[in-house]
Amino acid sequence: MKQPTILLISFYPFLNNSYNASQDVSKLIPDEIGGCQIEKRTLPVSWFDCVYELDQAMNELHPNVVLGTGMGYPWPPILIERLGVNMACGPSGDMEVDMREHPIFPNGPTAYFSTFPYEAIHRRLKEEKIPVRYSFSAGQNQCNCVLYSSLHLAATKYPGTTAGFIHIPMFADGSMENMLSAEDSTRAILCSLEEIAKILTRPVRTLDEYRESL
Repeated sequence: MKQPTILLISFYPFLNNSYNASQDVSKLIPDEIGGCQIEKRTLPVSWFDCVYELDQAMNELHPNVVLGTGMGYPWPPILIERLGVNMACGPSGDMEVDMREHPIFPNGPTAYFSTFPYEAIHRRLKEEKIPVRYSFSAGQNQCNCVLYSSLHLAATKYPGTTAGFIHIPMFADGSMENMLSAEDSTRAILCSLEEIAKILTRPVRTLDEYRESL
């Protein structure tokens, strides 16, 4: 049986940032978790290119789950994104392309709800005492673009794939109180991947087992 695959998405640094927290966390995640293969791809913070490279990765790997990660606000909590919206609005990371109220996929639906195991992840992070909450807006820039695109591609090209997105804060640099450290953010993504892996590797009950449970 093929080993389940989780595609972990992060982003390159953009604007004047020397790092992107999502990329730095991705580098610290092992290549196998809970019996699942973790495939990592880092995307440019650029309209069109991020969608193209995401599609290429999904076509190559046919992952069971796509987990997108991005750098959010400087302060906690971890944000589990629940909604991807078909709208691009704002500049790309290099400021060369500025979108204004433009659909990501012109013929796509208005929005998709994320389909990854968000409840299990939320519960686990609470248990781990990691600040976390649900979010229903991933913004209108490339993070939302990748969330919406992964859900749309799963719905139209790669059936059986589930997808979602988690925003982690910028790393603590001493400039603000109560910021999460790199270790905290890495632990949050690691725990999230462990919860996804539990579901992907859960034994499938036989018909007789199911009948006996009724």
